[in-house]
Amino acid sequence: MGAWSIRRYAGTLADARGLLAVEQKTFRECPYTADELLNRLAAPEQRVWLAEVAGQVVGFVAGIHTWPLHGACMEVDLLAVDPDWQGQGIATALLLALRRDAGHVQTLRSVANVHNPASDGAFRRAGFRSADEIHDLLLYRVRGRARRLPPPWGGIVRPLQTPQEAALFAGLAPGAPVPAGRIWANCQARRVTLLGAWLDGTMVAGVELLEVHTLLYSGLWLESVPGQGKQARAALIAATVEVAKERQLDKVGCLVPQTGWLLRAQLLAEGFVPLDSYRIWTATPLPREAGQA
Repeated sequence: MGAWSIRRYAGTLADARGLLAVEQKTFRECPYTADELLNRLAAPEQRVWLAEVAGQVVGFVAGIHTWPLHGACMEVDLLAVDPDWQGQGIATALLLALRRDAGHVQTLRSVANVHNPASDGAFRRAGFRSADEIHDLLLYRVRGRARRLPPPWGGIVRPLQTPQEAALFAGLAPGAPVPAGRIWANCQARRVTLLGAWLDGTMVAGVELLEVHTLLYSGLWLESVPGQGKQARAALIAATVEVAKERQLDKVGCLVPQTGWLLRAQLLAEGFVPLDSYRIWTATPLPREAGQA
């Protein structure tokens, strides 16, 4: 077999076609054409690296910048290697390239199915560490756009409207390193969507939503639900689905710790479906190599 090499995705239709060919030989889940992928990958938050042999793409890793409350993050969206080229260290090399290309983020983060030991090995060799707790992925597929009546609970749910409300939200999520001013700036730039649940004029709970456009779907990640109140949290989850409808998105996803029984029950009541169990892997960025743009 020939020697493989790693390079940055060049933003060409040929690269998009090569990437799509590998995805179809591995996951077979991408609903987009090569032309559609070309447009999606042109977004500034996207980072993609390719593995190739004699000009043929044999693997890729795609990452997306996000701005959650715990700090700027590079999400490892998808990692794939042509089955004919697996077991040669390509996946590890792709992950290392992405670590060097992560930019000014605090963390790189990915999830891997617990039934995929090969993926675990690649993450471990690339310097990622797994969290102790296993998470379950619950997914809501948006089937229609008609609005539903919110569940009755005596309060209201709405987006944050002022920097002061961003400070209140930060108070509901203790330990979040992002200051309230940055939280508000990220809200205004639509890097994050924060909804507050208000009861008698007091914010009692909130929900943190990240909009992502991946190689497989466009959707919202329900990142966190800080605060108290079973009814308030249920109202926030229902409101999240309505946000996805308004934005013409495909899905809403949430990773729930296996000890998070209440959140799991509330998501199931809203129509979310459990898919599988996953490990969360994290790493810090690496310095860029000499000559890397």
